[in-house]
Amino acid sequence: MFRFRVPSLVVCTLLASAISATAVAQSTSKVSLVRNRIDDTKTVTFRGNVRPEATAGNDRGAVDESMPLKEMRLLLARSPESQAAFDQYLQDLQNPKSANFHKWLTAVQIGQKFGPADEDIARLTEWMTGKGFTVSGVSPDGMLMTFDGTAGQVQKAFHEAIHNLSVNGTPHIANMSDPEIPEALAPVVAGVLPVNDFKPHAMSIKRAAAVKPNVAVPNGFNAIGAADLAAIYNFNPLFKAGITGKGQTIYVMEDSDVFSVDDFTLFRKAFGLTRPYPFGNLTQVHPTGAVACTDPGINADDGESEIDVEYSSAAAPNASIVLASCSDSKAAGAGNFGGFIAMLNLLNSTTSPSIISISFGESESEVGSAGNLFINNLYALGAAEGASIFVSSGDEGAASSDADRVNATHGIAVSGFTSTPNNVSVGGTDYGDTFLGQTATYFSATDGANFQTAKSYVPEIPWNDSCASQLIYTFSGFASAVGPNGFCNSPTATTNDAFLSTASGSGGPSGCATGAPTTAGVVGGTCAGYAKPSWQAGLLGNPADGVRDIPDVSLFAANGVWNHFYAVCFSDTDTARTEGDAAPCTADPSTWAGFGGTSVSSPIWAGIQALVNQRTGTVQGNPNPVLYSIANAEYGASGNAGCNSTLGNGANPSCVFYDVTLGDMDVNCTSLTSRGTVVGTFNCFNGGGAEGVLSISNTVLEPAYGTNVGWDFATGIGTTNATNLVNNPAWPTATP
Repeated sequence: MFRFRVPSLVVCTLLASAISATAVAQSTSKVSLVRNRIDDTKTVTFRGNVRPEATAGNDRGAVDESMPLKEMRLLLARSPESQAAFDQYLQDLQNPKSANFHKWLTAVQIGQKFGPADEDIARLTEWMTGKGFTVSGVSPDGMLMTFDGTAGQVQKAFHEAIHNLSVNGTPHIANMSDPEIPEALAPVVAGVLPVNDFKPHAMSIKRAAAVKPNVAVPNGFNAIGAADLAAIYNFNPLFKAGITGKGQTIYVMEDSDVFSVDDFTLFRKAFGLTRPYPFGNLTQVHPTGAVACTDPGINADDGESEIDVEYSSAAAPNASIVLASCSDSKAAGAGNFGGFIAMLNLLNSTTSPSIISISFGESESEVGSAGNLFINNLYALGAAEGASIFVSSGDEGAASSDADRVNATHGIAVSGFTSTPNNVSVGGTDYGDTFLGQTATYFSATDGANFQTAKSYVPEIPWNDSCASQLIYTFSGFASAVGPNGFCNSPTATTNDAFLSTASGSGGPSGCATGAPTTAGVVGGTCAGYAKPSWQAGLLGNPADGVRDIPDVSLFAANGVWNHFYAVCFSDTDTARTEGDAAPCTADPSTWAGFGGTSVSSPIWAGIQALVNQRTGTVQGNPNPVLYSIANAEYGASGNAGCNSTLGNGANPSCVFYDVTLGDMDVNCTSLTSRGTVVGTFNCFNGGGAEGVLSISNTVLEPAYGTNVGWDFATGIGTTNATNLVNNPAWPTATP
């Protein structure tokens, strides 16, 4: 049920506590943008909103016209002046010199100050109801209209045919063409969310089946747990000082409940968190409000839910963890993700979250232009309200259109869930002790208290399972990954696809946040990325490419390729859901399920933010401006040799960030084919072999991407010393 806008007089009263009376007076005068007669024969088309799977080969015919479609959504548009003012306000929120610094708004205030004119919404609603749709209302921030209807009504109103598809034997529905609206409504409609039932993928990767490369270490696989994290990333001084997340709440956005709350309890008990940090707890909610939300129950994403609640608690053991979940919708494109439904309702409520973690994703070109706009608007709403939003960068190198595949075929792409300027994109690393032959230096052969084996900070490398990894192919005795004699074309790599994998921490330039690709899933055509945020420009290593680059930061996220992975208490034994990835939880974490992926590093960073908020006594909103300012101070114009991650326990103890400079996240690739025909070769250099490696160029080897001093696409700023980061004076504190 919608919370409709309140009268302007009431809103002005609310705004007086957050912004000046002059600013309110300047912003409440809105001009109607819908000025012409609405002519259904004169339309505009929203390009870039057809799923890559919506092809003739997958088409199984139109759905019945009477098929009901619930919770469809229109993205509304601000006037150019209001959008510019809102964008400026987001910058002012993080500018200590601005009168609006840290003056967070509510969704209602945002709608009244920056939303569309009431007259325009009324005319749009009249047109929608005239087409037979039932309009539920407009969200309090003024940016989303929700409506119900039928497939036939969608076809007639938006010229959008909804068809049945069969994709690898799985039935789906999707629009087969881009939506259209009358051009008279274009000033107030920014997009029509596509109608499809495709889901994003969780950013977790199950434990590798065998050690790769096959090397011996004192105790075989090393399962990383809460005590190890605290030792490696220096949480313990914070915990001893009482900075434990007490009084803070971390929200993880999901489309499944956890299999069992007992798993969370056993995780905390096994790793010694329960007694010293008794305030840590887990709550599951299914928030209602702006759009309908139903309890999703337990489904195939319950493992992701377990990971998120457990490892956010590992980083902030006295914090309250709230799992906010809704069932996925079937008719709202990117907006059908249950986690986004939950987030939308929370941010449009009277009290919104201050810390959010999201561990799902899809490439920008798959999400589509309207889907990307929906996500960006959602995160911008959170940033305006003071929320710090952490999102997994991905688990497929720089090939986000090729998640969970044996090779990349669609070229360089990034996830639209993580590429906006309003969130922190969290990448993934691995530990480099095995490659460097230093395992005994950094890990004990036997478990200590709370199953701790890590002795200190450990040298880090990008997480990468692929044969294209320079560290893997050199360790395996090869001079190159490519060519007929390259590692990616060797029996070692190709037998049972042992090293043919896109599993790797993700990063790259935003390339298709707007516009439409010529080839589905491939950055090209009219695609364009998000503009580079001012806080990212100028950091050593970050390219002058004019676009938003990811990731921002990283943490350990590997799944065992170099012998380390995360231990997760996940006891769901239904193999139809888990595909055998779960295991009964005992008191011994060495028997638990093992996972990697940026699904784990993101909630840990959310936990670090909870420690920052506790220490400073205030919420921080988008933390990227502060993170990048700290990194700029540390790296300067030429880097900080004392903070090179390869130094391991020899790194300068004052480092805030550890600069990862060894290794890469490159993955293997082939040309894109369709029914045996080559569609094209995209960012793939093969050097004469069947398998190539992802490269900026097809003709010259330019791996995508390696590490370097300062910021890089493989690990962003790098990883962190939690105590030094949380205690850094750059964080604004609460006004006395």
